[in-house]
Amino acid sequence: MRINKDYLLAGIVFAIGLFFVIGSYNFPPGEHFLNSSRSFPMLLGYSLTGLSIWQFAQTFRKKKEEEEETGSVSFQEVKRGILYLLLTVIYIFLLIPFIGFLYSTLIFLLIGMLYYKEVRWYTATLVSIGMIGFIYVVFEKLMYIRLP
Repeated sequence: MRINKDYLLAGIVFAIGLFFVIGSYNFPPGEHFLNSSRSFPMLLGYSLTGLSIWQFAQTFRKKKEEEEETGSVSFQEVKRGILYLLLTVIYIFLLIPFIGFLYSTLIFLLIGMLYYKEVRWYTATLVSIGMIGFIYVVFEKLMYIRLP
């Protein structure tokens, strides 16, 4: 089974755009459209939705030969992407509330790099610890922003 990357991307971006548009109505309206808490998420959502429709139209206009050569992903790649999306949801909704941002980010980065096998385990560990150290120093010590 082969799925066209461009159609998949357009669908995902369209869903994210709709999420922002619908979610922006939960914020209170301001006196002016551009001076309210809902204006940025609404503009972002409409922009993403419009761009995804444009991407879908551009993909639809492509010739069939070009799609068969470079435009498809395998089912295995889609499964890996969906699994990583599920891991991201677990990271955001389960790990951060229970063990905190820094520890959960360390675990998430380490598992993510090891899952895609981009680097060796010791490189992934050093990069993850370095990133956590950088985030801690910049936000906690320099800007005095408390992390969750």
